This record gives sequence, structure tokens and C-alpha cells, in this order.
Amino acid sequence: MRNTPLLVLGLALSLGGCSCDDEVLGDGGDADDPIADLGSTDGGGMDGGGSGTDGGGRDFGPRPDGGGPEVCDGIDNDANGIIDDVDEGGDGICDCLIVATLGVPGAHGAGDVFSAWLDERSDIGATALGDMTLTPELLEPYQVIVAEDLRGREYSDDEVAALEAWIRAGGGLMTLIGYGSPDERTNVNRLLAPTGVQYDSAQILGGSPTRPVTEWTEHPVSEGVTQVGVDNGYEVIGEGDVVAREGGFDVLRAREVGAGKVLVWGDEWITYDSEWTEHPEYQLERFWLNAIKWLTPATECQVPILI
Repeated sequence: MRNTPLLVLGLALSLGGCSCDDEVLGDGGDADDPIADLGSTDGGGMDGGGSGTDGGGRDFGPRPDGGGPEVCDGIDNDANGIIDDVDEGGDGICDCLIVATLGVPGAHGAGDVFSAWLDERSDIGATALGDMTLTPELLEPYQVIVAEDLRGREYSDDEVAALEAWIRAGGGLMTLIGYGSPDERTNVNRLLAPTGVQYDSAQILGGSPTRPVTEWTEHPVSEGVTQVGVDNGYEVIGEGDVVAREGGFDVLRAREVGAGKVLVWGDEWITYDSEWTEHPEYQLERFWLNAIKWLTPATECQVPILI
């Protein structure tokens, strides 16, 4: 992994800030295969015909006796119980992590630092699935999926079922909200329905430009976090653990669903440039590191967070 600064001001961001629509793939199209950049192994690897799975459909091949260096090949090379735990730059993001985004970045703030930040730290960055049709085959390679602005995309029963099955098999889903009028909740709530977590109907916590969320409960996602900004989001209701509250509203819930995990955040400003560059009092990088680590399967791609 490359050692890079936390942020580079003026980034030409990969999914946001400039021509976001150019990054979105059409409905039913083919995304670039994120596994191709990781290569394959004689033992089966991510593509292979070897034995042993993580319970989520990915075939990791036979386990060696250990002693070799860990590389991104879907095998626990050093036999420490964690597959692909590689972080050469020590930045807290696994080099082998396979992440995707759904929808498009928001337009209320400039840029999409989340995507650029992740691209700098993961060897294959984040794959933009846009409005592609959700199928088991499309979702299967990914360990973590972040849903952004889904206002323009209605999901079928089959797509909802495919995402639910992916989560229950070990996938980690994080959703964001706050991109538009209250009807924006419809599509994301449809995807979330099988998890028991939803967004409420009323907008909350208007800021100028953002209001800090300061009430955090003990949870892996909140470790080292005391403030993160929101602006005109939605309360997160339903099942799961309440991780963050502000002004009497629940703004973050975490829930385990089968072998997978769901993290529902009540705003979208955590992806915008201003929150990373103009608010040193916010612990946004630590928040994202915690979130991605928690969403990633416990026996895959787990690396230390050193900040």
C-alpha cells in the first residue's frame, strides 16, 4: 500500500466533485472485475476451484501450513486466522479490501472525499456500481458496499432479496441519506427493510453548514470518535444498537444480520470535502476506518488502526 497524506486538497475525486455521472454504470451493465487486479493462486484463490469458503460464497482455496508472507490472494498465507490482512502503508485500510458504492455521490457539498480517500488506500479502490441491477453474481465479490444517493433508482423484490442474501452471507452494508426531499427515503428504505432498520420521515439537525454529533455509545465504530458533523439528515429508527445520538435523535445504528453487518448513518455530509478539510474537530477519518473495519468480515482483511 502506498503511504499517502490523509487528504490532498483540490483532489480530482474519482466518484465525486467533478463529473460524477460519468462514473455511474448503466442499469444491468458489467462492472470491472475487482478480483482481476488481485491475481489468482494455485490453491484456488478468489477465483479458484480450491476448497474452503468464508460462508459468503467466496472460495479461498486450501489453507497452507503458514510461514509465508501474507499477500492478496484469498489465502491465510501466514496462518494467523485472518485472510489477506495486508496493509503495507499502515494506514488502517486493508490493501486487499474489495468495496463498492451504490447510487451516486451527493451534490449539496463539493466532492466525495470518501471515494478519493479509499482509492488512495486500497489497491483497487471503490468500484462504482451506480444503478446496476443487483444480482447475487454482481454482489458476490464485494466485502463492503456503501449506498449513497439512491433517489433515482427503484429496486425490485429480486434485487432486495439478492442484497439481503449477500448481507446474511457475510457482507457489510453502510447507507447514507440526506441527498434530497423526504421521498428519497423510499428506495434506500426498501433495500434496508429486511434488516429491520429504517430512516424516519422528518428531516432533523439542520446546521450551518453542519452540526456536530457528540453523543456516542461504546461500540467498535465509535472508538476514538467524539464529533462528526451532520446537516438536515433523517433519524435512524428500528432495530440494532444505537451508536450515535444528537438532540434526542438517533443518527447511527449498527446491526448484525446473519453473518453480515449493517451500518445506517442519518446523513451524507461525511463524504464531502468540507467536513474533512474545514473541521479538524471532527474525527472523520477515524470514523470511516472504524466503520469499514467493523463491516468487513471478522476473518478477512482485518488490519490494525493506528491513529
